[in-house]
Amino acid sequence: MPDEHDAVDRMVALWGRRDPDLDVSALEVVGRVLRLAELVESAIGETLRPLALSYSDFDVLSTLYRLDDAEGTHPRDLARSALITSGAMTARLDRLARAGLVERSADPHDRRAVRVHLTSGGRAVTETAVTRVLAVDESVLAPLGARQREQAAALLRALLAPLDV
Repeated sequence: MPDEHDAVDRMVALWGRRDPDLDVSALEVVGRVLRLAELVESAIGETLRPLALSYSDFDVLSTLYRLDDAEGTHPRDLARSALITSGAMTARLDRLARAGLVERSADPHDRRAVRVHLTSGGRAVTETAVTRVLAVDESVLAPLGARQREQAAALLRALLAPLDV
């Protein structure tokens, strides 16, 4: 039978030995959420590497793909979606434009603004990337049945919603 203990169990046990009166029970959940996020992001990074994409590149491309705005998307909206500064988004867009995955065009409603579009190559790469990322997601969730996935989603939503303003 495989060891069912994880890094968080070991950390909690060490805290228990170090300071038995310290309540570290929150680590049982928060520690696992953080560790899982780290491992999943790493696995996604590995699956995107052959496409020459970073996780942040994928975030931009998949947002453009999801929005599917015929007029394009304002860079400021992409920056808001990614929770980064407009300067950081400009750097990402510059890199993606050099790779031929996105293009900028004049905003038809505001001469001072631009809109960002996926190129046909960007659309193809994004479709491949989305398929690969969803496969990673599925592999992570493989130990859970449908009901457990629903429960996990509901519990995580209950934790995230009050913080996600």
